[in-house]
Amino acid sequence: MAMKLCPCGNLLSKVKSCRCTEVEIKRYQNRLSDPFLDRIDLFVIMQEVSKEDKKGITSKQMHAEVIKAFTIQKQRGQQRLNGKLTEEEIESYCILNSDAKDILESAIGKFGLSHRGIASIKKIGRTIADLNIHSQIEKSDILEALSYRRRK
Repeated sequence: MAMKLCPCGNLLSKVKSCRCTEVEIKRYQNRLSDPFLDRIDLFVIMQEVSKEDKKGITSKQMHAEVIKAFTIQKQRGQQRLNGKLTEEEIESYCILNSDAKDILESAIGKFGLSHRGIASIKKIGRTIADLNIHSQIEKSDILEALSYRRRK
């Protein structure tokens, strides 16, 4: 799913001016309900690109990272990819170390995470841990997973 941040689509543009009022922006962003948004696991604000923006990872490098994470999941004995894990599988495969547990507990209270939201954070954290070659989900993995949550 993709969505602009405002009705005109220029809210964070470096070259175009946003012509929307705060009320219009709020109304536009409130069109989607919280239960609907809770079903979206990753929220990323994309930046405009320019000719000077050459840094980053190539598609080939990204493909290799995805294959590495997939291989780790299969070696762990998972039948499904992290994003499709059942509740029982989340408990088996998404093991958080003590620092990560503390961070998640704090986030549950601070952000009022739903059961679905907690499961989503654990699955995303597991994938990040796989990419970082961590056997357990560590503090840095859970913090990155939380960074992809919707900001109100």
